[in-house]
Amino acid sequence: MKTNFICPKCRGYLNVGDKVILSIKNKHRPFGLILLSPVLGEYKYEVNPSYEVGPGEEFDFHCPNCHKSLLVSDNEKLVRVVMIEDNNKEHWVVFSRKEGEKCTYKISDESITDYGDDSHRYIDFLSASMLK
Repeated sequence: MKTNFICPKCRGYLNVGDKVILSIKNKHRPFGLILLSPVLGEYKYEVNPSYEVGPGEEFDFHCPNCHKSLLVSDNEKLVRVVMIEDNNKEHWVVFSRKEGEKCTYKISDESITDYGDDSHRYIDFLSASMLK
C-alpha cells in the first residue's frame, strides 16, 4: 500500500501513479493541470508546455474531481489537501500557492512538520484546528 492524497471537500483521490494531480488557474490562462511530486519537500512539477508559468506567480488550486477551491480559508497564500498514510493515518498537507516558494507542512493533531527553505514564512499561522 502507498500514501494517497485526497480532496478535503469531496474526498476524491488526487494521485495517480507517482504524481499528485491538481487543477490550476492563473491570471494569464484558464484552467490547466499540474502534476506534483507526492514526496513532501520535493518541488518539481509539470504543466503543459503551453501553460505559462512565471516566476513567483500565484495559482488558484482546485480539486480536479469536484472543482472546489483548495485554498486555506484563514490564509489564502496556502493550499491544502489530505494525505493518508499506509496505516490509514490522515494528515493535512499544506503548501504555498506561489511558484518557486518552497514551503510545505504536514499537520496532524500531534505535530507540524515543515519542509522547504521558505517554510518559516507561514509556520505561525498554522494549526490543525484552522484546517477543519
